[in-house]
Amino acid sequence: MDSRYEIEHHAYYAYLLNRTLVVPTYLHMRECYQPGLCAIEGHRVKDSSDGNVARNSWAMPITNFFDLAHLSKYVKVITMSEFLQLQLDRNPTLSDIPAALASYQVLDELTSSGQSLERYVPDLTFQTVNMYNYLHEQPSGVLNIDDTAPIVDLFRTRLPNPDASPEDVERNLLKLDDIVEAPIWGYIDLPNMAIDQEYNMTVQVLPPREWSVRDAKYGWVEPDWVSVDAERKSRKASYPHFSSPVAITGLRQRFSTPDLHNTQILHLSGRAHRFGVHPVRFSTLEGRKMYDNVVLNWLRYAKPVWNTYEYIKGKMDRKTEGRPYLAFHIRRTDFFEYGWVGATGDPNKLIETYERAIADLTTKYKTMVLDKWDAAHQDAARLLAEWETAVSLAQNNTQPGDQPIPTPSRPPAFDIPSPLPLSPYTFIATDEEDPDIISRFNALNGTTLFNLFTERQDGDKESFYDGNYQLTVFGDLLGMVDQLICRDGWWFVGTHMSSFTGGIFNLRKGLGLDDTMTRYISDYQ
Repeated sequence: MDSRYEIEHHAYYAYLLNRTLVVPTYLHMRECYQPGLCAIEGHRVKDSSDGNVARNSWAMPITNFFDLAHLSKYVKVITMSEFLQLQLDRNPTLSDIPAALASYQVLDELTSSGQSLERYVPDLTFQTVNMYNYLHEQPSGVLNIDDTAPIVDLFRTRLPNPDASPEDVERNLLKLDDIVEAPIWGYIDLPNMAIDQEYNMTVQVLPPREWSVRDAKYGWVEPDWVSVDAERKSRKASYPHFSSPVAITGLRQRFSTPDLHNTQILHLSGRAHRFGVHPVRFSTLEGRKMYDNVVLNWLRYAKPVWNTYEYIKGKMDRKTEGRPYLAFHIRRTDFFEYGWVGATGDPNKLIETYERAIADLTTKYKTMVLDKWDAAHQDAARLLAEWETAVSLAQNNTQPGDQPIPTPSRPPAFDIPSPLPLSPYTFIATDEEDPDIISRFNALNGTTLFNLFTERQDGDKESFYDGNYQLTVFGDLLGMVDQLICRDGWWFVGTHMSSFTGGIFNLRKGLGLDDTMTRYISDYQ
């Protein structure tokens, strides 16, 4: 899922800077479940003599993952192959490009590191910017935001003559000693790239002359972590609140400086996917909503992914008989190695935790859905009975020639269908490799993507595997389908620290689902 977060960030940067986004032509596949088939179909991109051939040895076109045609409605986007072909069309003397277009290794190197791009387009100016360092390595007391202009406007109101010439205004701004209060919007600092929980706060902003070099006289106290909802412990929803005055630096302003603005090719380096704070804070609510649009609407999965999702979702619906189900993402493998799974590293504790989660959420479903509907139904029946009694009394107490006794309006009909019971089957997205643990989940009605793939029922599209084999052999593509099935769960329980879980949180936000109906599996340990 790393590629999705990187493209989300860079699509936002391209929009903010009004530049064309160049994305990889191919994306790495970390593993292939049927290496012989994948090699025959031409997906191998590392020679078999490579000692690491089992991992990151395969590649597929990016268009099998993401709908670039849809993204291009909002930001200019082309692949590296298209970029090189445009340069060759512009300048046929760039003799190294044809060989580069024919080589996956070169295309991969150009998009991942950008270090040798100047060799293929030597007539264009080029510069690398380490975005991770810029966004996350500012000195204490310096906040990076998307755009400083709205905050500059707050300072402008403090000037005696704010309508002076631009040169005078800029000079006078640097003379100000004022500290202003400014609103800042952001996403909760979860280590999983989720944007479904938000905050806004007010910070004290130092005068503009302090933005480049913050004077030590203002002091600095490390920010306090503030909970968005102190009553709600799950999801650890908090953000850093700054009590000390801060300096600011703006992403838009950084890229407007001559050294970057006039550069024809900007290669944005650094790890876009890194647990910790989210990449950008915003000086306006509209700015944060724009980032929402990038994540929730602009960047969509490609049609092959949706085809597989529809195929698998049909099987899940048959299994659950159309009832709501609980969805889980239970991360294992590397998280187990890092010691991030807590007590659930013990398989017995894992199963116990899973059962506790099901018991708790089954009770919640009864309280929040079934009992709520029953109460509403009974309330509607009571109101109707009261109305019928009032009408009957009015009719019985009216003599011929009397004026009609006023009666209340008939209550609206209660036409809300009875909710379906919660399915006993759950969906589990997991990288667990121990077949015994998977069997124990299965015995508790836990269902995985591979369980659904292998279930054969009348009406299955038997030709699906022939036309979509790549979706059954590459785990990265199947992970996208896992996310979509988890998105549709009545309640979702994910894994803390996992960006895979964060992506599901975001997909649920895109559907308008309540973020309070999400938890971490560690909450049930």
